[in-house]
Order: sequence, then C-alpha cells, then structure tokens
Amino acid sequence: MNELLVVFFVLVTLVAAYFWIYPTFAGRDVVKMAWLDLAVGALPLGIAGILFWESNPRFSMVFFETNWFLFTLITYTILELPLFALYVKARGLWPEYRRRVLGLGHANRWSPVGTASVEQVEKQLDDEKWNGLRTPAAKRFLVVAFNVVMLGGTIALFLVEDSPWAAYTLIHVLLLGVFWFLLRRSVRLVADAPDGALDERLRSNRDSSYVGAYQILAFLLTLLLTALMVIVVLTDSAAETSLFRYEFSVTWPQVQALFWLLLGYAAALPSMVLAWSESKKEALGV
Repeated sequence: MNELLVVFFVLVTLVAAYFWIYPTFAGRDVVKMAWLDLAVGALPLGIAGILFWESNPRFSMVFFETNWFLFTLITYTILELPLFALYVKARGLWPEYRRRVLGLGHANRWSPVGTASVEQVEKQLDDEKWNGLRTPAAKRFLVVAFNVVMLGGTIALFLVEDSPWAAYTLIHVLLLGVFWFLLRRSVRLVADAPDGALDERLRSNRDSSYVGAYQILAFLLTLLLTALMVIVVLTDSAAETSLFRYEFSVTWPQVQALFWLLLGYAAALPSMVLAWSESKKEALGV
C-alpha cells in the first residue's frame, strides 16, 4: 500500500511537470528545465519524508527491499526517463540539451559538476547585473560563506545522527547550491568555460584555478583518508577480535555529509580559487 501511495504522488508530480510546469516556465530553455527538474523532483521526496520519516517502513522493489528515500528516488527516475525522452524528442531539444546541460558539444570540455557553454560565458562576460558580486569584498565573502556553510553543515550532519534534525540536509544542499550559483556568477563562469569562449589571459586564469582546486581537493582527500587510517589503527589496537576485520556504523545523515562535502568542493573549488585570486589582484590594483 505504501508503495502505491508513493507511485501515485510521483505520477501526479510528473504529469504536472511535463504537461504544465516545463512547457509554461521553461519552454525551450533546457538549462531552466534542468533546474526546474531538480526542484520538481524534490516534491515527492519531501512528501514521502513527511509520511514515512518517523515510521520508516520497508518498501519492496520486487527483487529487494529498501527505505522510503531510495524507493521514491528510484521510482521517480524509472518513471521519468521515458517521459523525458519523449518530451525532448518531440520538441527537438536533445542536441541543445546535450550541448548546454551535459556539456557534450564539440566546443565544450566535459565535466560532471558544471560546464558552461560558449554562449553562457559570452553572455556573462558582457552582463553587468551581477557586478555587485564581483567586488573584492563580495568575492571573499562568497568564498568564506561557502566554506562556513559546507564545514558547519558537515559537522552538524555528523552530530545529529538519525533524528528529525537530519532534515537539515535539504537546507544544507539548498545553501550549497545557492552559493555555488553565486560564486560562478562572481567570476563570470570563467572557471567552467570552454576554450572557445576565452582569450589567452582568461584561459590562463581558468587553468590556474583548476591547478589550485586540484591541490586543495587532494589535500582534503588526504585528510579524510588519514582520518580513516587513524580510526582503523585505533580500532585495531582496541579490538578483541581478529585483525583485518572492521565494522563501522554510519547513519544516513553522515553519509549525506560526506557525499555533499566531496561533491560540493569538486563543483565549487575552481570558482572559489579563481574568485579568491581575483579578489587579491583587484585589491592590489593588478
């Protein structure tokens, strides 16, 4: 019965999305459609969370059982894919979707965390409405704020364990998305731009930001792996069982914390490094 209830909410959401929301508010703008899809997809997850968070019943996926979150996510994905394929094909949007959303056009570098098209970058290079984010102070604020939200949220999710406070995950992800969006605008999408959209100077700045981002991400991964090794050694020294067998208990919020920590930094570090570097140069008048 619970499974049918979730399927009903998913179907209602998809019908509303593909027959009203996307045609009305996105039209032929595939980037806007992709962002709307993220928001629409959160609706059945939110409804399922309200209904099943406390009771946490098991849901049958025919061959295995899972919790409400994965059942809703998998069901939504399975039911949306054919609708998405028909919608995009009927409107002739697939080439545009591949190029602008997936970054698979011939002029773009592919990245799973934020590739901008030539048109998007050229528009941002001439756009003046985000200039308030492009002062040295604003860029430094965005970098600091992103890190405060990221690290503070990660620590909070590790401490709340599996309780209603874990709903903060949704706020955490929303805040990270907002600051990621603003950071990219503050550097005019240069950190995610393909070669064809940039001159030699901007390409050099972009490439330098990726070197710095890689170094920071490598340092972060080294810290996490070192912490894991320390935990293993301490467990080894205190364990009463045989060596080389370890059992770790993690909660769902803790898994979410690690996932968004790594994905968030992978997505935002190039823009953060570039924003910080530009703020220093602009403050010195370079």
